[in-house]
Amino acid sequence: MSEKLQIYQDYGKKIEELLRPLTFPIAIKVIKDESDIPLNHKKPKSNLNVQIFLCQAFKMVRSYGWTMFITEEDCICKLARFIYGWDPMTEEAENFANQFSNGLYAKDLDTARKWQDHIYLLKDKFLGVAISPLTRTKIEPDIVQIYCNPAQAMRLIQAYLYIKGGVLNFTSAGRGASCHEGVIKSIQTNEPQLVILGNGDRVWGGAEDTEVMFSIPKEKLGIIVKGLEATHKAGLRYPIPKYMNYNPGFQAAFKEKAKVRAGGTVIKEN
Repeated sequence: MSEKLQIYQDYGKKIEELLRPLTFPIAIKVIKDESDIPLNHKKPKSNLNVQIFLCQAFKMVRSYGWTMFITEEDCICKLARFIYGWDPMTEEAENFANQFSNGLYAKDLDTARKWQDHIYLLKDKFLGVAISPLTRTKIEPDIVQIYCNPAQAMRLIQAYLYIKGGVLNFTSAGRGASCHEGVIKSIQTNEPQLVILGNGDRVWGGAEDTEVMFSIPKEKLGIIVKGLEATHKAGLRYPIPKYMNYNPGFQAAFKEKAKVRAGGTVIKEN
């Protein structure tokens, strides 16, 4: 194993220790050279006899611990095929996207077209997308995704801003989330993204109602791990250490009714 992979694996272990996510943080790499294709990977079409959406692959890796390699032949999501360049973004493709959104995500076609101004596209040629669990990653990631609850996302934001200061800026469309905002946008802006998972992620990608996702460009991963360690040491923790050192009580109306029924509540009164 290379020293670089060990560094990323150690980052993954530290994230799991301090954040305790329910599923594996995942490493994602846009593969441009055959030498970077990970060994012993699974491909949906050739190994599983299915064609899938990218969000399904993210769920498989973060839940099963597989390493996967997704190419043009594996992906049947029209949106992903357009933004990853597997299908050309022609006028016909744009019209399809707008018609699909009209009445679903937008009140009319003019409103539907406005999303196009906020779409990030992969324009360079590449062979496929590799995905691997971070703690035993077989790839040097472009992006790390952490599926988490809002309190864990809060800790990641706190960690980043402990080092960088200011605020974390992000945008959301409520769709095109994990594959678009969580990969391409993160790569091209080189900034962490808080990703509000959309219908695709929740219907086909297996994301729970309580989940959001935080994506981190590889250049920012060490910053966030350092910030997690420092803020944890300072007292910001997950699970949240809720304050429990108090005398419990009841609402006044409940307390009075309990006195009528049974002479009091479950609290022993001195």
